Amino acid sequence: MLRALICVGTLALPLAAMAAPTTATLGGGKFTAGDLHKLCSQTDAISRAACVSYIRGAADGVFNTIDAIGGTTGPRVGQYFCLPDRIEPQRLVDAVRRYVADNPDAAGYNASTAVSLGLEKSFPCKGD
Repeated sequence: MLRALICVGTLALPLAAMAAPTTATLGGGKFTAGDLHKLCSQTDAISRAACVSYIRGAADGVFNTIDAIGGTTGPRVGQYFCLPDRIEPQRLVDAVRRYVADNPDAAGYNASTAVSLGLEKSFPCKGD
């Protein structure tokens, strides 16, 4: 199943890029939280795949950065979120969309920043 999702995501990304807003509509090339929220609000398969792929990629990037500066095996200084094992992608999307909707000022943030903050809000690390 995971291979099928990766394959679909890989094939869908080039199509999503063609359907994505132009740089002129993205404020000079900056992909904002508002842009991501609009993309994730779409119901077509290409937009949904692009939304999930972006959020998972941003989450992986944050995770890898934190790992490089001190680890992600538990709550640490700088740890933004702790995702449960085998989380369904829609839960990630819902967390980010809810964060942007609840924080209107966040619409102008870089999209990856909103991913980090949204996941932190919905999936905080527990413990000391």
